[in-house]
Parts: sequence; C-alpha cells; structure tokens
Amino acid sequence: MAFYFHYCAVDVERRAPATNGSLFDLPYHGDDGVADDGRGSLPACYAAYIPDEPYAVAYRFLLILLPANIMTMVMYAFRAERKHISESETRFRNAMEYSAIGMALVGTEGQWLQTNKALCQFLGYSQEELRGLTFQQLTWPEDLNKDLQQVEKLISGEINTYSMEKRYYNRNGDVVWALLAVSLVRHTDGTPLYFIAQIEDINELKRTEQVNQQLMERITLANEAGGIGIWEWELKPNIFSWDKRMFELYEIPPHIKPNWQVWYECVLPEDRQHAEKVIRDSLQSRSPFKLEFRITVKDGIRHIRALANRVLNKEGEVERLLGINMDMTEVKQLNEALFQEKERLHITLDSIGEAVVCIDMAMKITFMNPVAEKMSGWTQEEALGVPLLTVLHITFGDNGPLMENIYSADTSRSAIEQDVVLHCRSGGSYDVHYSITPLSTLDGSNIGSVLVIQDVTESRKMLRQLSYSASHDALTHLANRASFEKQLRMLLQTVNSTHQRHALVFIDLDRFKAVNDSAGHAAGDALLRELASLMLSMLRSSDVLARLGGDEFGLLLPDCNVESARFIATRIISAVNDYHFIWEGRVHRVGASAGITLIDDNNHQAAEVMSQADIACYASKNGGRGRVTVYEPQQAAAHSERAAMSLDEQWRMIKENQLMMMAHGVASPRIPEARNLWLISLKLWSCEGEIIDEQKFRRSFSDPALSHALDRRVFHEFFQLAAKAVASKGISIALPLSVAGLSSATLVNDLLEQLENSPLPPRLLHLIIPADAILDHAESVQKLRLAGCRIVLSQVGRDLQIFNSLKANMADYLLLDGELCANVQGNLMDEMLITIIQGHAQRLGMKTIAGPVVLPLVMDTLSGIGVDLIYGDVIADAQPLDLLVNSSYFAIN
Repeated sequence: MAFYFHYCAVDVERRAPATNGSLFDLPYHGDDGVADDGRGSLPACYAAYIPDEPYAVAYRFLLILLPANIMTMVMYAFRAERKHISESETRFRNAMEYSAIGMALVGTEGQWLQTNKALCQFLGYSQEELRGLTFQQLTWPEDLNKDLQQVEKLISGEINTYSMEKRYYNRNGDVVWALLAVSLVRHTDGTPLYFIAQIEDINELKRTEQVNQQLMERITLANEAGGIGIWEWELKPNIFSWDKRMFELYEIPPHIKPNWQVWYECVLPEDRQHAEKVIRDSLQSRSPFKLEFRITVKDGIRHIRALANRVLNKEGEVERLLGINMDMTEVKQLNEALFQEKERLHITLDSIGEAVVCIDMAMKITFMNPVAEKMSGWTQEEALGVPLLTVLHITFGDNGPLMENIYSADTSRSAIEQDVVLHCRSGGSYDVHYSITPLSTLDGSNIGSVLVIQDVTESRKMLRQLSYSASHDALTHLANRASFEKQLRMLLQTVNSTHQRHALVFIDLDRFKAVNDSAGHAAGDALLRELASLMLSMLRSSDVLARLGGDEFGLLLPDCNVESARFIATRIISAVNDYHFIWEGRVHRVGASAGITLIDDNNHQAAEVMSQADIACYASKNGGRGRVTVYEPQQAAAHSERAAMSLDEQWRMIKENQLMMMAHGVASPRIPEARNLWLISLKLWSCEGEIIDEQKFRRSFSDPALSHALDRRVFHEFFQLAAKAVASKGISIALPLSVAGLSSATLVNDLLEQLENSPLPPRLLHLIIPADAILDHAESVQKLRLAGCRIVLSQVGRDLQIFNSLKANMADYLLLDGELCANVQGNLMDEMLITIIQGHAQRLGMKTIAGPVVLPLVMDTLSGIGVDLIYGDVIADAQPLDLLVNSSYFAIN
C-alpha cells in the first residue's frame, strides 16, 4: 500500500469549538491556525469565523451603517460558503476513511495523527494503538534512512512529493511490503504542518516479482548449463539483440554490436546459402524454423542449432523473430563416434566366425549376421520379425527332439551350452554351442537378447576322437586299462541287485619278448594288433576285451558262469598258440596263458577280483604256459608265500642297500639353458647287485609300509647330505612323496620339522605326488603348501576326469605322463590332449612339466603347444644329486 502525506494550511474564519469530535471541528487556540483537542496540536482544516473583541465594534458599526438588505445578502453568502466547506470536509473524511488503500495524516515528527481502516488492517493495529507509535518504529531498518532522507528533502522544499517501496513491521512482527506516496501540508507562512500518506499493500506483487525472478534465474541457469544463447531480430529497424551466451557461442567481443553481417560472416561458407533459404522460407510461410549450421571459431568448427518463433504485429505481419542458439558440437561428435562404432560393430559382426542373432522380447528376430544367414539358410530380410525357433531349427542330437525353448537354462547364466544340432533350411546341419546375453536399457529394463551360435562340428568331432583316445589303446584300438577298470566297477555295482554271475579273465602272451627282440618293435606292434583282432573275433558283442599294458590283456565276460568262461578262454588261448605270425618272410609263434575268477554276490570287490585273476594267470604261466586256470584260494596262499619272501628282500633294500638320487634338469623349451628346477628319481640296488627302477620297485610293494619307509629314508638322506648344498646353490629340488607317505600325518610332520631345522628355504622344496591322491589327502597337501613347499602333481595323462575335481591353486605344477609326450611330434591326438591339459593348467593357475624329452623336434612341438617346462636329455643328462650340488654353479634363485 502507498502512503501519501499531505500537509495543507487553510485560512478560514475562526469560530467556537465544534462538538462533533471530528478532526475538522477541533477547538482553536492561538493565531497559528492549529487546533487542540487535548491530545496535542492538530492542523485546523476548518474553523468558523468568530470575531475577537477588537473587531466586534467594527462589526456592530457595519450593521448600523449597512442597509438591511445588504446584510441579508452577506449572511446568505456566508452561510453558503460555510455549507460548501462542511460538504468538502465530509467528502474528504469519507474518502480517507473508506479508501481501499491505507491513508494517514502524520505529524512532522513521525507520529500517526489519523489513520483509516485499510491502514489499520494492513499493519494489524487499531487507530488508538497507532496514535501511540511513530512511522519510524514500524519501518524496516534497511529502508528507514532512505525514507528519512526523502522526508528531509520534502520539508526543505527540494521536492513537493515522493514515493518509494518500503517495508514495515506489522503487529505480528512480520515484514510487509508497501508502496508509499507522501505529500506535505504547510501553513500560509510555509511552515510544515503535517504529512498526508498513502500506503498501498504490494505484498502479492513482491511475491510475484520474487517468483518471476526465481523463474528467470532458473531459465538463465538452464540456458547457461545447456549452452543456450537467446537472440532477437526486429525486422523493421533491423536490430539484433544477443544475450551474453550468444557472444560466447560465436566468440565475438561484447562491445561489437551484432547484426546480420556479423552473424553471416561467422557461418561457414558452405552453410550460408542453406541458412539464408531456411530463414527466408520461414519469414514467407510465417512458421517457426529450425536450422543447423556451422560457424568458425578459434578452435575450429562449432555446430549450432537455431530455433525461432515469429512475433506478429497488429496487422499480422512478422514484426520480429525470437529464438535460441544451442552448441551441438559435442552431440555431433558423439553421434559421429556412435555411427563409427556402429559401423565397426557391423563390420565386426559380419567378419566374426560365429553366428549372431538379435531378438526382441517377443522372441522375434531383429538382426542376423552373414554367418547366421549361412548356418540357418535364411537371409536377414526374410528372417526379420519371424519367431526365432522358426528360423533356427535346433534339435537335441542329430535325430533328437526339437528344441521348443531357447532358454533351456537359467537366463541369468552368461552361457548356455547344449549338445545341440542346428539344421540348415537348405540342407546340412551343424553341431553348435550357443550363448544368450540379455539386452538391457540404462535403467536395467530388458529389451531382448543376443544369441551367439558357434559352429563346433569340427571341435566336437575332435573331442569325440579324444574321448575315444582316452578310453582306448592307440595301438590295438581295444579298451585301455582305465576304461577296462571303469567298466569293471560299473559291472560290480550291479551284482547285488541283479544276482548275476560274471567272469574276469587275464591273458598274458608268452614268448612275445623274443619276437620283439628278434624282429623289432614294429613286428611286435603288428603282432599285438593281429592278436587283438583274433581274440576280438571270438567274443560276444557284450564282452569287453582290453589291453592292460605291454603284452597283458583283460577280458570281462558279463552274465557268464565258470564253465562258459573256461570254454571261451580256452578257445582264445588255443587260437593264439596256433597262430602263425609272418614278418619279413619269417614265421614267428607265440603263446598265451589265462587266469579266470568268478564275480558273484560273495566276490565283487574290484581290487580282490583283479588280484585273483592275476594270481590265476600267474599260476597258468608257472604251470607250463599255454594254459587256462580258474582261481582257487590255495593259489592265493602260494602267492602270499612268494610275496613274503620278496617282502623281506624289499625291506632289506630300503633299509640297508645303496640308494641314489638322480637329478633331471627342468627348463623352459624356449630357454633350455635356464635350469633352476631339478626332478629327483631314485635308483636302488637289489641284494644281487641289480639296479632297480624306482617306479617298478614301488609297484611291487604289497605293503603300504614299504612306501612309507622309502619316503622316510629319501627325506632323511636329503636333509642330512644335500639340503645345505642345495640351499647354498639356490636351486629347487622336487622329491617324490608316495600316497602312503602323504596319508601319514607322522611322516608329514617329520618332513616339515626337518625342513624347519634345515637352511633350505621352503620355497625351494617341491614334492611330487600322484594327481589322484590330492583329493583324498587335501588337508596334508594344504599343510605342506602353507609351510611354503611347492606341489607337483604327477601321472597327468589321458584321463581328463581329474580336472573336474581340481580347483585353482591346489598345486603349482602338473607333471605330464611320459607316454603322452614320447611321440607327440607325430601324434595329433596326443598333441590335442596336451593342448587341452595346458589350457586346464592355465585356468587353474598351474605350470606344466613334460618329459622325458629326447628329441629336439619333440621339444619344439611342446613349445608350440605352450608347455611351460620340459625335462630329459634335450635339457640335460640325468646325474647324481651329490655330483650336481658339488660341481656346478648356479645363480641364486
């Protein structure tokens, strides 16, 4: 609200005090024109003329002199003037009292003399309460000085009136905004009497201004954040107006006045013609326009997007254009990068060897690469929008059931591998592996999937060959020992439930070594192949014939009694004995012996029946060869007697006879000279002075205590005689540790105690243990590893099942079976197996050791496969450990 202070002095006649209590009917005192109502001096807006005594005489004299009619006219004029003043007084009083805005009469010292209802309502005070206050008390401190300065100018006569926006405190202590207008009423002599104020409530206006200001601030911030510049073009005066951001966009100094020429010169020449056309067409069609163009800036090219609307005048003509400019350079660069990435992706998808198919949530195809087109027999144009399984004819196996759900496993898995076949529409089929990956938006919503299909026809064929190789003897193509023992265990598991009888036969060739020695190994191999075919031709389809090793064969006869087994075995032995083998024009003859044991409800332990068949076969050979013997308990007793005799000799060899540790250098096939690990094998002497191989000696043990004792002697002699020298040389030594020794907590603790008391760092001691023992004795292995020892898993060969159980960091090295590496340079299956083992080793964080390697060609093949380390003559000749540590020089490991 506005306050107007109006101070006016009126020269009127003096009269007696009025009785109506009005501001304009106050009693008069003195000659200063100020009436007094008992509360202070107030201006006299009206006073009746009551002559004082000095004028009374003249007045009476006038009455005597003037005629009666003249007096009548004077009195009439006096009454008319008085009525006019009274009406004016009433109008002013009503105008002030009932004004919609606040009004007040304010004394020169700031006291509120008279206020109306609007002002009282605005400030929250009654008239009586306001009379006890001054405007200074209610003014917001920050506005008071400015207000007082204006009052001083008004009083001094510099200005006649003033107005301002100011703040007041209301009764509740809240700050309220008002528009104040003030004028001054003066006495006839110029003395200030009082102010007239108009006070208009502008709170809502101020709130609206604040909202608008905040809105403008937000718009400004948004424009600045978005890099948006605002411009205006008034057509008739041809005036351009730019905001600050426009100057920044065009990199033009703010003091330069923008115009058409300035803008036109900034636009890239190639874009000017198009920009002019768009603007001209927009003006003619009177429609908004959108324009994208490029401008030249200091750092190169900037992409601009311009949007504008028309503003029309009263005649409907375009008066001006109001628009914005946005910097689209980053967006353009991102779009270009996205386009290039998309192109690279398409080229990649077209180039890779896998089929890639994209589908939406409805399982309909949205994309196929050329490989997918080839494998399915559908073009992408034909397949778009077609259900996936209509295009991809997938079955389980070549002739299996049709796949009805591509999500045949939990879709949260990253890959779903199935033994599935994809049939091409134009003919042919592919063995495939496929993976499904969900497609998601930024907020995680699923919008479809990507199906990657790999043609594994060749690799699956190779795996089948590998599987065959792992379970069959490479020379005779019969089942090998591992496969034979597996089938035997499966058959034994059914004995209790089926109550069937089965027969196990061991067959050992006689005089085979003579053929090998006289005609050569090639003749021996040919003989084994021919005899295998001969024996196989005499068996039922359900029978299992296997080569157990060397010239030993095993025969499993399911659902067969002793008599039938004896008949079959006798036929086989007779056929072998009568067989004439011709090699290079010479005839060679061999024989065979067989042992049979019966498998039934009372005899179905694998180790027992294998031992029984072996004992029976041994009895046949000792009984004159070329015979068939059925196992009987007394044969076991005789065998035990022979074993007891050899047991004493074995103990004497371990405890008393000489033992030599042979060191085999290990190095990378790529740097064969860098030998820092040595594998230890043992040589032992029999009581007759014959040198016996360690592995052959260990296989002859009938008591696990023998292996335990041999391990203990090896560790004792190593720490007593060689550990100090090994530590000083800084080389790593790998000692054998049998399953029996590993299972003995006492031996493991003794080993760790000796290691702790020796100068040898634990990391230099490697322990060679059979791979299949690590699972049964994981606690002991872990204990050795925690002590700092390295673990070498040996006997890693054709049986890949071990990798289903091995976990990462269970061991440090994998020692490959020597038979697997012997002819790897010319055997694709062995090379493939070693490649698979190498892959498993890398996955498990282990290194591979292969050997013994004699030929450089074998070393090169293993190096190409990626084998980490090899040993054998190609690296270094084996030598006694004591000679190695006492004569060689090594770098500190």
